[in-house]
Amino acid sequence: MRKLFYAAVAVPFLINISDAQILKVKKITVAEEVVEEETKGEVREVFEEDIKITRQIDIGEILSNLYPEINHIRKGGTANDIVIRGFGRDNINVLLDGARIYGACPNRMDPPIFHMSTPQIKEVNILEGPFDLSNQGSLGGTVNLVSKDPKSGLGGSFGFTGGSFSYMSGNLQVYGGNEKIKALFGISKQYSKPYESGEGKKITEYPTGTSAYQNDEKDREAFDITNVWGKIVLTPNTNNEIKISYAYDNAEDVLYPYLMMDAVYDRTHRANIDYVNKSLNLKVSTYWNKVKHDMQDKWRVSAVPWTDGTKSSRGYMMKTLAETETYGFKLEKVHNFQIFKMTAGIDGYLRNWKADNELMTLDNSGMIPDVDIKNLGFYIKGDKKIKKWIISGGFRYDNTKSEADRNALGNSNKNLYDTYYTNYDLSKTDSYISANLIGRYKIDKRSSLYIGAGHTVRVPDPEERYIALKKPDPPMVNPDKPDWVGNPELKPTKNNEVDAGFEFYRGMFAVKGNVFYSKLKDYIYLTKIKDKTNTLNAMSYQNIDAHIYGGDLSILGVLSDTVSVEAGVAYQKGKKDSGNYNDSDLAEIPPLKTRLAVKYDNGDFFTIVESIYASKQDSVDEDLKEIPTKSYYVINLKMGVNLGSHIFVGGGIDNILDKNYYTHLSYLRNPFSAGTKIPEPGRFFYVNFNWIF
Repeated sequence: MRKLFYAAVAVPFLINISDAQILKVKKITVAEEVVEEETKGEVREVFEEDIKITRQIDIGEILSNLYPEINHIRKGGTANDIVIRGFGRDNINVLLDGARIYGACPNRMDPPIFHMSTPQIKEVNILEGPFDLSNQGSLGGTVNLVSKDPKSGLGGSFGFTGGSFSYMSGNLQVYGGNEKIKALFGISKQYSKPYESGEGKKITEYPTGTSAYQNDEKDREAFDITNVWGKIVLTPNTNNEIKISYAYDNAEDVLYPYLMMDAVYDRTHRANIDYVNKSLNLKVSTYWNKVKHDMQDKWRVSAVPWTDGTKSSRGYMMKTLAETETYGFKLEKVHNFQIFKMTAGIDGYLRNWKADNELMTLDNSGMIPDVDIKNLGFYIKGDKKIKKWIISGGFRYDNTKSEADRNALGNSNKNLYDTYYTNYDLSKTDSYISANLIGRYKIDKRSSLYIGAGHTVRVPDPEERYIALKKPDPPMVNPDKPDWVGNPELKPTKNNEVDAGFEFYRGMFAVKGNVFYSKLKDYIYLTKIKDKTNTLNAMSYQNIDAHIYGGDLSILGVLSDTVSVEAGVAYQKGKKDSGNYNDSDLAEIPPLKTRLAVKYDNGDFFTIVESIYASKQDSVDEDLKEIPTKSYYVINLKMGVNLGSHIFVGGGIDNILDKNYYTHLSYLRNPFSAGTKIPEPGRFFYVNFNWIF
């Protein structure tokens, strides 16, 4: 039991009930990320001790329920984006098998974390703060989803989940091979109708006005998603290994009541090649991915009263067709010197993003005007043990060029930049250095204290610098729906952060905690700007100075051979220090959140009673029309049984009390103007079946 306890407190994880393998979730502290030999002792073995069963609709929601410092942005039934410690969007890096991927939708209908389905995932690695030197732009943290590898022999699994609101999910995975060559193939399917809130309303009933769904569309499917993936592992000898993987995702008819449009389809291709030479301590990776996204208002009321009061023959009033493509590589080598270990690497990527918009009769081609971001960087990091201290650190240099194509702009938006700016350039090159220094003091074999300081830089994304969207009404006629125009002169955001924390183990008790203070220079933030005549308004972005601070605490105690208790709490607060504002509160900062779970597990049968509480959030940015959110408290029940070594049957009830509640990140703020608050699901029953063969 003691061994089970140590593994549980070191690595929270959850079993993927639709696959026989365990989905491991590893939260890495700043000192662990660079000291591999210390990390191994804490996370090498994985047991089914955290969440053994969930609905598993969405990995973003799973992480939000698991860690209080992670929160999800609810847009619909799936594709929940995540916020870590108050950092979201491109302020955190979300990687798939170490590769960069970017959604195509300007409203983030398809966040990066959406592009790997749960059955594909072997583990999730989370590093909070600006301490990731291996990847450019990890301003507030890095999340890496790692896919499963094939095994030797011949086998596979079949999984099925069924639940409330016609939710169904199934997957089949097969593998085979020997020590020289192994292959894996998988396919999964997810389908659901719109879920209902605690007050018994479908989420499609919440949008109002022109954003409302047409009556005959309110009960249409909420999403229909197919995922196909494969991986080949070649091991010609003990020193060399090559992994080749490909995945295709097709998400159709995905509803986003949070927004003014829905996704007709979102199609993603991903390919990775990784080569490892163990004798040389060398790893070479290359990747490519492409996302094509079509969103329209064809199921909304806005598509019906078009110009002359009849439905447009094209079937929609507004539409955006967007596409993003990313190429990248990384070369990394580890050097083991007598007195310290050093890792050196070089990486680069090309990110292209273009989006064409139609709005009534307006041609907003080039809403994202075919923007290229090209980055090349190199880094060095190392660590050294000095008695009870482990000192680690490093630096990174990046050169990034951002460039938009003026010729991609359409008839309606081609003059937007000339309207709002006198001097501007649609090409920008930024060079910058990131660095960190971390010290961990080992109290004993497992308990320790640490402190770390990090400096990281994040370049403005294509939307922030170059978006161009002309609205039908002049901004003075409809000030709540102004034009959108990027800020080509935005500076990169710099994060100077200090983290400190501890890990304490005694007997069958463990407690971990950390605090952080993040000082943000040139933080990119929404604002309103005037045109050159001081007549028209547009939404854009500005650089401000700000700070975010907070911390989290987790406790785990094993009460007996079968019963354990786990608790966690997180809090963060954000404030503006400079810029064009009246309200000093930063927007989209989640409130205090807690999680408490009591678990029973005798090896064959388990049950978990879990409660999640979030306090009221009234520290809101009134400049962006952000409104307070009430507190909420929900209880979830999960249970399961192993029928031998090959069959698992489980189930659960989320939100047992059928509460009607909202998370603080449940609606879209100004300037997109939808502003529809989307509640969390009401009482949700589900069952799971998994067969290993």
